[in-house]
Amino acid sequence: MAGDINRVTLVGRLTRDPELRHLPSGTPVLQLGVACNGRQKDDAGNWTDKPNFFDVKIFGNQAEMLAQHLAKGRRIGIDGRLDWSSWEAQDGSKRSKVEIVAFQIQFLDSRGEGGEGQSYIPQSDVNADQSDFVKAGAATDDDIPF
Repeated sequence: MAGDINRVTLVGRLTRDPELRHLPSGTPVLQLGVACNGRQKDDAGNWTDKPNFFDVKIFGNQAEMLAQHLAKGRRIGIDGRLDWSSWEAQDGSKRSKVEIVAFQIQFLDSRGEGGEGQSYIPQSDVNADQSDFVKAGAATDDDIPF
């Protein structure tokens, strides 16, 4: 059916350092493990944390860039889709797994810090000319053009 939707959005922390590999075609693939905590009530009616663990893959140039900046413990946001695969194990048993294939991964903390709500932005070696900027509050009514 053409109207089906396969879309996943997660926010969580990396459970291990990412692994960068390459397909036989040369395409880079980055494999991540992500934990997302949820809450549920136990038999006594108390709220407890319930961790959920997901395997994530991302392909292409973004995989190579992310491999340089991601490490265990980083908080990230993921936008992607679910992908199911099955295979036969060496002992003859059938195995299957659902993974997330990411379209986009966003940093949600500072590199090397556990702080929340900040994005990691690579620093540039170029110093911007700030001579055209006026300090906040330094403008007067004469500066308003209407």
